[in-house]
Amino acid sequence: MPSTIHPTAIIESGAVIGEDCQIGPYCVIGPQVTLGNRCVLQSHVVLDGHTTIGDENQFFSFACIGKLTQDLKYDGGDTAVVIGNNNVFREYVTVHMATGDGLKTTVGSNCLIQAYCHIAHDCIFGSDIIMSSGAMVAGHVEAGDHSVIMGKAGIVPFVKIGRMGLVGGFSKLTQDVLPFSIADGSPAELRTINKVKMERCGFDRDQVRAVSRAYKTIIRSNLSLEDAIAKLQEDYPDSAEVQEMIAFCQASQRGLARPTVSE
Repeated sequence: MPSTIHPTAIIESGAVIGEDCQIGPYCVIGPQVTLGNRCVLQSHVVLDGHTTIGDENQFFSFACIGKLTQDLKYDGGDTAVVIGNNNVFREYVTVHMATGDGLKTTVGSNCLIQAYCHIAHDCIFGSDIIMSSGAMVAGHVEAGDHSVIMGKAGIVPFVKIGRMGLVGGFSKLTQDVLPFSIADGSPAELRTINKVKMERCGFDRDQVRAVSRAYKTIIRSNLSLEDAIAKLQEDYPDSAEVQEMIAFCQASQRGLARPTVSE
């Protein structure tokens, strides 16, 4: 079916609009935007920049996607925003384009980005992610599939949140969150495993137990990280989840958000 476009909307020459989209009053779509099929733009939505959006996405009023990065290092170049399918961007959400020439900010599919959230330049978001209202994510942050960032949380640049990781509300996150784990506080520290999310995603008892034991070995034992990894590699060679945690630790550049050890 042809798309329905309100007469007050502005679709600039060069924009590509998919089939059966609904574009509401006073929306503006820039010349380098590609919008997939069956997308819904309520009133006053702005899609700009070199932005590619998949099918069945919803944009609520005053969402602003694809605008120029706020990174002062930007000196021109062709950068982009790429968004998957079936996402919801609520009121006043902002997603900015990348900084470096040829780079992109990405959001996967089936994400819920609630009101007043910000996803900065060069972020890499997976799928099935929830950002609660007012969460703010700085540049180059990575968030794995099924991760959750609760309301008013602030995340500094280059932090990584592992798959099914959760960041508590009002947290200040400065270091990485292990897959399947919960971080909370200011500064945020790892607290426990995200058992509820794992169960909702179909993990069985043995998988949850392996993750719990691996978490305790990495975070709660007196072992160095190197020794903890060696022990887990020996104890859980066939656990995909534990191996994922090990790989995450080895790749971490900001370090893990370990709990503070009292003297």
